[in-house]
Amino acid sequence: MNTATLVNRKVLVRQAMIAAIYAVLTWIIPSLSYGPIQFRISEVMTLLAFFNPEYVVGLTVGCAISNLLSSLGMIDVVVGTMASFLALTAMSRIKNIWIASLMPALFSLLIGLEIVFVSPEPVSFIVVTAQIMFSEFVIVAILGVPIFKNLMKNSTFKNLIS
Repeated sequence: MNTATLVNRKVLVRQAMIAAIYAVLTWIIPSLSYGPIQFRISEVMTLLAFFNPEYVVGLTVGCAISNLLSSLGMIDVVVGTMASFLALTAMSRIKNIWIASLMPALFSLLIGLEIVFVSPEPVSFIVVTAQIMFSEFVIVAILGVPIFKNLMKNSTFKNLIS
């Protein structure tokens, strides 16, 4: 087996593990993971894209898998995953962790539009989007950034995600 094949397998396995962990962390508390106020513990993982763009793939796949259980159906798999992909891609290109941590909240505008569009009841775009933005901000910026700043002090963790 050549080195390129081994590296590709390692990357594939790593991305599959990230996708699986993201999905499990989302599914473990469904009442907090879906709906207009969603505190997905798994969203802390989005900061991996800030440290290594490679993780955009695994996190996007994990989001798609997670959204299969959404009450919004396949539209959430498509729109929710697209919002995550755009946020993750932006995070991977930003050099400041605090600014990067705002991307999931920013791109949750798409989720707000989705909910307004598919909701059987009248829903305020401003209210539902503000709720999602707030929950993303709390999970990624307020909780996630300090967690990752501490984890990055550990050389083993730093080497593992690089």
